[in-house]
Amino acid sequence: MKNILSEEFFETYQQTQTAPIDATPTGIATVDRIYRDAGGGRGLGRGAFVCIGANPGAGKSALALNFVSAALSHGESVGIISLEMSAAQLSTRLYALHSGTALRLLEHGGFTELAWSDTKRSLEGLPPLYVPDSILSTWESVVEYTKQCYAAGCRYVVLDYLQLVNTGDEDTIYRATQRVVTELRAFGADNGCTIICLSQFNRGTSSNYETPPRSQGLFGGMILEASSDMCLLLDHSRYRRTDNTAQTFLLCTKNRHGPTCEIPVEWDYRTLRIREALEDEEQYWPK
Repeated sequence: MKNILSEEFFETYQQTQTAPIDATPTGIATVDRIYRDAGGGRGLGRGAFVCIGANPGAGKSALALNFVSAALSHGESVGIISLEMSAAQLSTRLYALHSGTALRLLEHGGFTELAWSDTKRSLEGLPPLYVPDSILSTWESVVEYTKQCYAAGCRYVVLDYLQLVNTGDEDTIYRATQRVVTELRAFGADNGCTIICLSQFNRGTSSNYETPPRSQGLFGGMILEASSDMCLLLDHSRYRRTDNTAQTFLLCTKNRHGPTCEIPVEWDYRTLRIREALEDEEQYWPK
């Protein structure tokens, strides 16, 4: 119990509020800018819990990997829990994205030695990026692996994705989501570990292509929205793909530490890289 009106707390508070900013960039300038307070407008603050929501195949995993690439470039060790991809599949995507190598040149069946040689050089000197030895499934194993990553020096963990976590019995997906979100949120906040959780939308939101999604449409109940410092949703109602590029909007629908907004973004599907539109380009994005 603390008395936040005591002189003792005032002194601690002042020290905390004037300490150097320790934030991890996401690679998307507007997201970094609007995460204030512990983020200082430079990236995600320590202990942040961020939910990325999107329809299946809409790019939530690729968006998270863009965040991971930016974190690695910043010198951040990262742990990834992918409940749907093998280590090789995940590696191929991250290697292509970080290096700018065409994904097809690293995939099984299209792999070339020359592309791999150039890709390896771009990965030299990066901090560790940990993945499990096998695909995890239960909420207990997800939480335990997060703690293992933390013990190995990671202060940045990505879970892809929440609805594939189960409790090992006939429990509902809502209760499983509640358990893992509650555990990870508390662990991250207590230990200064940034947690990125990916989520599907519920059926009503995912099938509605007329209206931009809202954080209330995340599949798993209000625990996701309530627990998140920031909710970032990919808008399937305004999506246009032409050949190897696509335009859509990244919606910040909740931000505990600053304003909300919508950010026009473009995918390059050859490398899975995402970029924010320039100010004079936004007029060309789907309305």
